[in-house]
Amino acid sequence: MKGRKLVAFLTFLLMMFSFATTAMATEAVAQPKEVKKIYLKVSQNSSGQINTIIAASGHGAEYDVSYVSQNYSAGENPVVTVTVTAREGYVFYNDFTSKSQFSITGGKFWDGWRVDNSHVKVEIECSKVTKGKLEAPTDLSWDEDYGLASWETVYDADYYIVRINGNDLTVNDNIVNLRAYLKDRKNNTFRVKACSESSYLTDSSWSEISDELYYDSRDWYDYDGYYDDYYDYYDDYYYPPYDSYPSYSGSNSWVKRDGVWYYYDSNHRLLTNGMYQINGQYYLFDSQGKMLKGRQSWNGNRYFFYEDGNGNHIEGARASGWVLYNNKWYYYDQYSGKEVQNQSVGGYYVGTDGMVTNQWQGNRYIDPNGLITKNAWQYISRGTWGKDWYYFDGNGNVVENQIRLINGLPYPFNATGKLKYGWFDYMGYSYYIKSDGNVARNEWIEGYYVDNYGRWIR
Repeated sequence: MKGRKLVAFLTFLLMMFSFATTAMATEAVAQPKEVKKIYLKVSQNSSGQINTIIAASGHGAEYDVSYVSQNYSAGENPVVTVTVTAREGYVFYNDFTSKSQFSITGGKFWDGWRVDNSHVKVEIECSKVTKGKLEAPTDLSWDEDYGLASWETVYDADYYIVRINGNDLTVNDNIVNLRAYLKDRKNNTFRVKACSESSYLTDSSWSEISDELYYDSRDWYDYDGYYDDYYDYYDDYYYPPYDSYPSYSGSNSWVKRDGVWYYYDSNHRLLTNGMYQINGQYYLFDSQGKMLKGRQSWNGNRYFFYEDGNGNHIEGARASGWVLYNNKWYYYDQYSGKEVQNQSVGGYYVGTDGMVTNQWQGNRYIDPNGLITKNAWQYISRGTWGKDWYYFDGNGNVVENQIRLINGLPYPFNATGKLKYGWFDYMGYSYYIKSDGNVARNEWIEGYYVDNYGRWIR
């Protein structure tokens, strides 16, 4: 009897031990591993747009990374909100509000917080976007009776390139007459690309292909071979009525209506969408055939066309040399007529919007007369700093991070080009720069005497 009780008791103990061991093992298996630090890697392309944000090498098994992808504006330092999600078997316990709890390659910690045990949010500041990209044009359409193509205006676009039947046309508006480029008795389509003259924006990709337009010239001509109905239909806006010219000769003719000049070539065709040479001068016409004047963009370059005529130039003709426009001086190449930008012309500096004055251009400074400062001082501000003394060498570059002999006296400059004040040592002597920017000479400074060369006499 006692033996059976002993066996039963031992069996009970063995069962309890087995249950406890199993429970402990199960608990050990189920215990998640804590992630104490998050490692991320940011990748940006050559324009500064974000390619990827991923878990750094060796940490992909611990958590997943997600964020909302978008295009950022040029000059912007994108701050991206990233969601880090723990994978199965991992957990977040820390608050993740400190920079030390993250290691971010290619970006800077901005802010962070733990949402719950499985999710952490972190805001990452990325490098500056150097270029944005224009949106591709949309809503391409035809006027099926008159060959006019149009599309939705693209924000920040300076001009457009229209591609039709192997031809690329540069236009400034979002509507263009493509009749001259249609293939007869064929279906015709076109595509459009938005373009920018800014160095901070890249051209868009090509748009989707437009719907087809079937063109049959027999349906679009009148009995006399001209496009009478076409011009009449677009009276006052697209083209002047064909029958309104009292002196129209039919070819190689200028016609003026409502103060606007138009030109018909030898084929009775209205010149549109381009720059044409007429009697030795170049003129620019828009998509409606209007002669353009003033500062204009065409094929990615700037030009100027005289706004009026006098003894020196012809109204509407392409300019060359210096031109005063809207109280700014611009310079146009003598041969191509293109506007010269971001370079010196005869000692004067022209930027992207005319002659520059009182401005920094890289490491150079343009004075009030538009000249590049050379071998001279300027008391000016740079960036967000207040005014200070800067010196520019013979090439116009600001002197930085060195001691420079100027008129036989040494002057120290910091890494940004600002003159440094107070005592400094040079070639075994001590010198002193006073608050007015001059080297102290023949006077006592803080109980020390400096000679005519500015040297402290010890």
